[in-house]
Amino acid sequence: MSFLQLAESIKHRIIEYRRHLHQYPELSFSEYKTAEFVANILEENNIEVLKNVAETGVVGLIKGDSPGKTIALRADMDALPIQEQTDLKFSSNNPGVMHACGHDFHMSILLGAAILLNQHRHLINGNIKLILQPAEEKLTGAKKMIEKGVLQNPDVDAIVALHCWPDLPAGTIGLRKGPITAAADFLDITIHGKAGHAAHPHKCVDPIVIAGHVVSTLQTVISREVAPTDPAVLTIGKINGGTAPNVIPSTVHLSGMIRTVNPDLQKRMPEIIKRVVTKTAESMNGEAEVTYTMATPPLISDDSMVELIDSVVSETLGQDRVVYLENPSLGSEDFSFYAEQVPGVLFRLGTHNEKAESKLPLHNAGVIFDEDALTTGVSVMCEAAVRFLSKRTPTKQTLTGKV
Repeated sequence: MSFLQLAESIKHRIIEYRRHLHQYPELSFSEYKTAEFVANILEENNIEVLKNVAETGVVGLIKGDSPGKTIALRADMDALPIQEQTDLKFSSNNPGVMHACGHDFHMSILLGAAILLNQHRHLINGNIKLILQPAEEKLTGAKKMIEKGVLQNPDVDAIVALHCWPDLPAGTIGLRKGPITAAADFLDITIHGKAGHAAHPHKCVDPIVIAGHVVSTLQTVISREVAPTDPAVLTIGKINGGTAPNVIPSTVHLSGMIRTVNPDLQKRMPEIIKRVVTKTAESMNGEAEVTYTMATPPLISDDSMVELIDSVVSETLGQDRVVYLENPSLGSEDFSFYAEQVPGVLFRLGTHNEKAESKLPLHNAGVIFDEDALTTGVSVMCEAAVRFLSKRTPTKQTLTGKV
């Protein structure tokens, strides 16, 4: 039996895990019941487990029958503050919280892979570390897990993750050499003016007007200070200012995000943003405080790891199941912190079918994911782990079918 056939044989269990996790989503660093659930599944399958890593993280370890390198498989656990609007029978039971980014898929795939790999330790020359990480949506969980030593004891030589991707048909795998997701930086601005009566603006310095100019001027940063060949986006998503229609306030607060793919551009952006904002405010007799926080670097997959996934999919599922993505996503993923430390790859798992809701974007309250893609994800994870740790290619004869 192939890993895909083995995954199909336990598909009912993988779906059961996924639906339970979907029904009980939890926000970043609050994944207590989620962590308990996934840890229990691993322990029930006699897999060594370490709990409460970086607050709610879970780490499993599968030791092969032969010594060798260590590869890590990672899944994120947190959900989003979204009120689910699907008609699924297993929709979220937690008001205002939803797995709208597929993390329930990611966890259940990792659990399925863990079960099969643990049953086939004779194929494993080394170790497989299972990383179930909190707080990806806050872009802080991976860094905290690394700080707690998740890439050591034993030292990790490579790492693999997947992400649901509604843009691709269910069962296909999206790959890209080089950057696949963007860096994400946070921007907080406070505009200081001079408060007063709305009827006497000449006696005031209006921070709302200044804020409007700041927002408009910031849009010229991407079009005039960034090379057209460098993908980048700057969004101001939040503005707070004023208390009454007849009062010019003293301050206005703005918050936004900057996303870049070029690491050198990410390093340049703080100076550019601070210059544009402060000079714009000063030109209108105001002042500006700018806080620029670099949250996560771009995710740049290792070429050899991309080639590993390509060969796995091509040889076990078919060349037609591999899709090379022309452009990186300007979304961000804190898996990039792992990929900075060790060779890593994140591949896209296609999840749409004929239903319109399955083609909705991630983070949409109505998005659904085709569960037929679960076994594809499991088989690719299993095969990639075994192949990385072994010079030989697993054959149908070496797989026992025991689950």
